[in-house]
Amino acid sequence: MHPMKSLRMIFGFIGLMAFAATPRAAAVAPTVHLAADWPVFMARQDLVWDRLPDRFESAAFTGNGLLGAMVFTGDDGQSIKWQQGRTDVEFMGRIPIGDLVLTPVGKILGGDMRLDLWNAEVRGTIKTDRGEIQFRTFTHSDQMVEVFETIATGGEQARWSWAPGLAANARKVYKKEALLPEDQNAPPVRSREGEIELSFQPLRADRGHATAWQIIDAGNGRAMVYASVGYAPQEAVAKSAALAAVQHAVSAGLASLAESHHAWWHRFWPEGFISIPDARLESFYYIQMYKMASATRPSRPALDLMGPWFRSTPWPKIWWNLNIQLAYWPQLTGNRLELGQSLCELIDRGTPALIANAKEFSADSAGVGRVTGYDCGSLVSFEICNLPWAMHNYWLQYRYCMDDAMLRDRVFPMLKRSINYYLHLLVEGPDGKLHLSSGYSPEYPKQPKVNPDTNIDLSLLRWGCQTLLETCGRLKVNDAQIPVWKNTLAKLTPYPTDQNGLMISALVPFAESHRHYSHLLMIYPLYLMTPEQPENRELVIKSLKHWMSMPKALQGYSYTGASSISSLLGEGDESWRYLNKLLDTKIPPNTLYGESGPCIETPLSAAASVNDMLLSSWGDRIRVFPGVPKEWQEVSFNTLRAQGAFLVSATRQQGKTQFIHIQSLAGEPCRIRNDFSEPVKCIGPATVNLREQDGVIQLDLKRGESAVLYSGKTPPSLSISPLAAKPDQMNAWGLKNAK
Repeated sequence: MHPMKSLRMIFGFIGLMAFAATPRAAAVAPTVHLAADWPVFMARQDLVWDRLPDRFESAAFTGNGLLGAMVFTGDDGQSIKWQQGRTDVEFMGRIPIGDLVLTPVGKILGGDMRLDLWNAEVRGTIKTDRGEIQFRTFTHSDQMVEVFETIATGGEQARWSWAPGLAANARKVYKKEALLPEDQNAPPVRSREGEIELSFQPLRADRGHATAWQIIDAGNGRAMVYASVGYAPQEAVAKSAALAAVQHAVSAGLASLAESHHAWWHRFWPEGFISIPDARLESFYYIQMYKMASATRPSRPALDLMGPWFRSTPWPKIWWNLNIQLAYWPQLTGNRLELGQSLCELIDRGTPALIANAKEFSADSAGVGRVTGYDCGSLVSFEICNLPWAMHNYWLQYRYCMDDAMLRDRVFPMLKRSINYYLHLLVEGPDGKLHLSSGYSPEYPKQPKVNPDTNIDLSLLRWGCQTLLETCGRLKVNDAQIPVWKNTLAKLTPYPTDQNGLMISALVPFAESHRHYSHLLMIYPLYLMTPEQPENRELVIKSLKHWMSMPKALQGYSYTGASSISSLLGEGDESWRYLNKLLDTKIPPNTLYGESGPCIETPLSAAASVNDMLLSSWGDRIRVFPGVPKEWQEVSFNTLRAQGAFLVSATRQQGKTQFIHIQSLAGEPCRIRNDFSEPVKCIGPATVNLREQDGVIQLDLKRGESAVLYSGKTPPSLSISPLAAKPDQMNAWGLKNAK
C-alpha cells in the first residue's frame, strides 16, 4: 500500500467534486475512493470450522515466508497438533520438523476454529468433558517466531509435549520403500536452556535444525507458547537462532508481537482489492493471497510445492516443468509484486549451478532439470523447457514494474543463456526451416525422450528470441547475437498442428487425456497466438476444446489453464465454469490442494485466473473486464496492476463499465481496450492526448500521472465499495457441520 493512500481515501470526495465540475482534461485526475471497511469485508472471507480439522487438507495454517504452522487434531481427535514448519529445512528434499502437541485433561468432545485473514491469526475453542480451552495462534509476520495462546476454563488445562518429525528421505517414506542408512539421520537430542526447551535434529553433512519453545504461565488458566526453528550447518548456530527468536519474543510480550504482526497484514491487504458476485470464489481469491504471503517473501525461500508446511509427499523438492511457474502468477496483476521476488532471487543465486547444468553448452548457456533443491543443481536432460519458462516468470516480474536495471543486469543475461541452449539444437531441414532436433513436452505419455519440434519448446524459443530483440532495442544494446535471433524467428518451423489443433510435437499428436497444457503455451501464458489474430482464432478454440474433450487425466491446474484461455477468448461464462469445476471437484476445505502430495501451484494459479477475468495485459495493451461472465452484472476492483507498471481501478454496473482509473508508475505507452458503449471521455492532465481507434484508447501519461475514462453525459461516482454478499454464501471455506 502506498504511504499516501489513506490520505487519498480521505480526500477522495474532494477529487470527485472537481471531477464532476470538469468532464474534460484537467491538471490532475481525481482519485478513486475505496469505501471498504476492511475488517468487516475480510471477515466474510475467513475460513470457518464448525468442527476441528483432522488432516493437512482441512487444517488451519499460518506462515511468514519461512516459518509456518498448521493446527489440526491427532490421537483420534484427542489432541491438537501445532505442527511446526520451515521451508528451507532439507535432507534429500523437504522433511518434517515436528509437532508441539496440546493434550487437554478431559476428553475432547468438539470444537471450532476461525482463520482471521485480516489479522492473519487462527482462533478457536476446544470443548472437553472437563471444560474448554480457547486458543489463538499466529506466525509473526517479521520475527522468526510462532505464538500460541491458550485460556483454559472449568477443570481444563493445556498440557504440551513434543513429537519430532522423521528426518529421512521423504520420497522413500511416501513410497514405503526401504530406508538405507544414508537415507536416515541420528535421532533428535532434547536439551534445556534455562526456561527454553530444545530439540536438535542432526542431519548428515554436518547440518541440523533446532526447535526451541518456552511456555509462559500467565495465571488464571492463561498461557503462551513461543516457538522457533533454526537451521544451519552448525549445531550451535541452529540452536542459537532458535533460542534468540524465542527469547526476543518472550521479552517483547504477546501484546507487542500481535500489534506489529497485525500492522504488517493491515498494510498488505489494501494493496489490491476485488469484489465479485460469486462470494465463494471471492473468498477463495483472498485466501490464495493470504497463502502466498504466508508461503514466500523477499529474501526468503522460493515456493516449492508445499510452502513452509509439510505433508507426506513424493514431491519434496522444487518442480520446474510447470509447478513453480504457475505458483508465481497471482502476485502480478494482484499488485503484490514483492511476493514474486523470491523466484527471481532463487535464479540469481543459482546462476553458477544453472550454468553448470548446461554441461557441454555451459560456455554460453544455462538450464535446469525437472527437479532441484534450493541450490538449482540438476543437469539438463531431455526436458529443456524448464529454465526458459521460469525466465518468462522473471520477465513478467520486470514487465509489471518496468525496472530497467532488473532487465539489463538480471533478466537479459540469464534469458540469453536459456535461449542459447535451444540454439545449439537448431538444424536446418530440407524445407529450409529451422527445426529443434530435441525437446520434450512435460509428462505427456508415450512420447520419445528425444522429441523434435515440440510445441512447448518452439513456443519458448520464439518468445525468447522476440523478447531478447525487444530488450536490445529498449536498452540500446548492440548484441552480437541479434542477427542470430532475427534469423531464427524468420526461419523457425511453424507450430505442428493436425485436424484436432495444436499437437504435442511434429511426431506426436495430442491423442489422449493429459493434465498439462504445455502444448498450448504459445496461447497462454506467452500470448504469441491469440484470438485477436484472425488467422489463429479458430485454431485456439479448436485446440482448447480438443484438450478439454478428454477429461480423464485432467487435474486442478488443467481447469485454471482452461479458464484463463477462455478469458483470452472473451468467453467469461466458460472461464467461470472451469473455475467452478475446479472448486466443486478438486479443492479441499482449506484450499491446500494436493494430488499424490501437496501442489501449492494449482489454487495460486486459480487466483491468477480470477485476475485474468478482471484485468489482463499482454502485447501492447491493457484489457479491462475481458473475461467477466454475463451473470456478473456488478464487479469492481481497485489498484490491480498491469504490464507497463500501471495501477488500474474499475467498476461495472448493470453489465456496463462505469469508469476506468489508470495511474502510470513508469511513464510507459498506455493503450487500453475498452467496452464503453458511447464515445469515451477522459479527465486527467492537459497533455493526456486521448486517441481512440478500433476500440483501443491511447493515452500519454507521464510517470505518476493518472487519468479517468468514462462514457455518458456526466462522470460517474469514483467510489468503489464491496458488493453485498448473501450471508449463506460467506465463509465458504473451512469445515462445516452437515445441515
